[in-house]
Amino acid sequence: MLSLEKNPHIRRVSLYIYVSLVLLMGGFLGAVFSIELFNSIKLSGGTIAYGGFMMACVLLTFLERDVFILQNIMRLVFTVGIFKVLLFAIVVKTLQADRVINALDVPDTLFELSIPLIILGAVLIIIELYLLIFMFDRFKYKIKGHAMLSLAYSLSFILVIIADGILFPLLAFGVQSETFELIIGNFSGKVLIGCTYGLFLFTFLLLSRQRMERVVQEPLLDWNLLLTSGKDIVEKMDRREQQLRQAKTVFETSREGIAILNMDFAVVDANCALVNMVNPVSADQGVLRNEKLLERFLSPETGKIAQQTLQSGESWSGEIHWSSPEMRRYGMLNLVPVIDRIGGISHFTLSLTEISELVHAREELRFLANHDVLTALPNRRQLHNVLAKDLQPFSGGICKALLIVDLDNFKQINDSFGHVAGDELLLDFTHRLSFCLLGKGRLFRIGGDEFAIWTHSLSSVDHAQELAEAVRREASKPFRLDEQNLVPLNCCIGISVYPQHAKDVKTIYQQADTALYWAKGLGKGNIKLYKQGMTDSRRQSLQLETALREALTENEIEVYWQPQISLHANHITGAEVLARWQSKALGWITPDIFIPVAESAGLMSALTRVVFAKACEALIQMPAALRDKLIIAVNLSARDMSDSLLLSDLLNLLTAHGLVATQFELELTENALLDMDTQSLTSFKQAGFSLALDDFGTGYSSLAYLNTLPFDVLKIDKSFIAQIPKESSSCALTRSIIQMGRELGCEIVAEGVETTEQAAFLAAEQCQKVQGFLYSKPLPVGEFIEFCRLYPVRE
Repeated sequence: MLSLEKNPHIRRVSLYIYVSLVLLMGGFLGAVFSIELFNSIKLSGGTIAYGGFMMACVLLTFLERDVFILQNIMRLVFTVGIFKVLLFAIVVKTLQADRVINALDVPDTLFELSIPLIILGAVLIIIELYLLIFMFDRFKYKIKGHAMLSLAYSLSFILVIIADGILFPLLAFGVQSETFELIIGNFSGKVLIGCTYGLFLFTFLLLSRQRMERVVQEPLLDWNLLLTSGKDIVEKMDRREQQLRQAKTVFETSREGIAILNMDFAVVDANCALVNMVNPVSADQGVLRNEKLLERFLSPETGKIAQQTLQSGESWSGEIHWSSPEMRRYGMLNLVPVIDRIGGISHFTLSLTEISELVHAREELRFLANHDVLTALPNRRQLHNVLAKDLQPFSGGICKALLIVDLDNFKQINDSFGHVAGDELLLDFTHRLSFCLLGKGRLFRIGGDEFAIWTHSLSSVDHAQELAEAVRREASKPFRLDEQNLVPLNCCIGISVYPQHAKDVKTIYQQADTALYWAKGLGKGNIKLYKQGMTDSRRQSLQLETALREALTENEIEVYWQPQISLHANHITGAEVLARWQSKALGWITPDIFIPVAESAGLMSALTRVVFAKACEALIQMPAALRDKLIIAVNLSARDMSDSLLLSDLLNLLTAHGLVATQFELELTENALLDMDTQSLTSFKQAGFSLALDDFGTGYSSLAYLNTLPFDVLKIDKSFIAQIPKESSSCALTRSIIQMGRELGCEIVAEGVETTEQAAFLAAEQCQKVQGFLYSKPLPVGEFIEFCRLYPVRE
């Protein structure tokens, strides 16, 4: 009847009073009441009260849907138990008193023997109640169907009552069986009581379907919390509430898009950041509710894989893209299953980090890796890729030709009219050739004033020469630099034909370059078709290589110093040392000539050691006040990084000169990273050297890969700097590189700064250091020391 009461406060108080009375009366009934039924079934008043008490407590927990009632019942059992023990002790003393008249002749021993049984019964009651709640907590997730769950739990209730009938006599040793049966009853009585109350419990559960369903939908119990004291519960709840507030704050204010998904992968809740990413035109935070975002973000195949991964309990992440009203957007999507306390999956979390700017910068860098910055033509790397693809087995009657074009007098134009005019000329030349080659071939820019033309639909070698002549005629037309200056130009062209001359990428390129070398040797405006005998003319290169080998041993290599300037403080921070060669036999040889020879001849490691030793010698000759303030940058090649002895040799040179590695910065180009073991970088870093990534942006490497490398400095290539601030694309790219460098934790150095406008732009973008002709050309060590006396050096 109490279960029908609608007022929860009245219902709960009434149920507490009921179980208290049942618990209180049980001890007295066990001492004064016992009945024997058919077939030797003995029931005591205590057993009947025990069964009623257990069922009432279970029903109280279900009715109130509050398992913490068990803690109150535990306190109630403890309090009533103490009261009954004290009361029974008083009754025993009273019955044993001489002046007390025991008209009913009640034996005092029954009350005396009941005292330990009351204590034992209280302990068992507490254990059995927690056991029943624990069993239901597990059954509701493992047994499907209301009727089956009700039956299973009722049977469990009966088994617990029967188990009590077995354990109680075993634990109550020392009590005679006749007396025990009088107070407690026998085992058959326990079975009858268990079945009777179990049947009533089954009927109640079966008829209370809605209440049972609400209880089943609740999460599993936190038994650590249930068995904790009230004070600890309050403290733990306060901590969890604080954690929930913190999580809510993160959820609502995070710049990452976050959403909670249900088991059908539909949105339960989403924060404002995700709404702004996915549906920026709507301010309603609930606009995404019930939407299946995975169908928007992922293809059906990828979405199926992601869902299967999540359902298996593993997380999934990947780069995605989606469309918005403004543009195509990119992000990193991370999906994680939420595991409940029994190890099942209850929800999924979705987090989305937008990387649109990073992806666009990556695509621009990827474009730059395969295209020329100025003309946007495919570059040398792209040419090699195209050649590798197109040089397939020969088909009869079809010729393919590679033409390498080198502009005559371009350096003179650059020196006379400046780089801006030179760039305009290159753009004009590109437009002319592109128009000339329509439908005939593809144009590439492979160097400063070198272009390549690849055509693969010629009927004969003569047609390749005719195409080269058409290009030469187009190049020989005067170019107008401005209203007053109309300059003549010409070009030399080398031609190699497939399959007549070469059958692979390396050979056809080498032969076209050799033919160009011959054409330039004959004078301006010449065209040469490769012939086998031309290779012999390259003996000059061999002669140069021999001379370079002698120069490395005969002390002909010198180092020049180009100062590096802090844009913020306007003082010298260090210098880059550059190799210079004055041959006794050949005179001054420029680096653009002897460096390629050193690379092709495998002399770069020897040249690096010479340059490093020369730098050390010059450094110790400087005044200590100057030497200790400089950071010296030395260039390394990819071949150097594969030299296992280079690090130890450099450290030995430092030791011999009394210098330390922290004074030196080692520079590598981005392209050198492609075939390099990154462990060698770590070794140099651990030795104390700073590491700089030179010519950044001219090669191609993954941004995620660069983030794993221990670089301290990023050097922006001068090809970017040359176009700023007049070209918005170069400004944007330079700005992106500076921002990217800062995010990688690197210092930024700009090379090739030649104008105050360039310096002002870099300063505004917070580039830390610069070097270039605006400040100083590379200087011999003596002139460099004098330059440092005139220019402030950092403190």
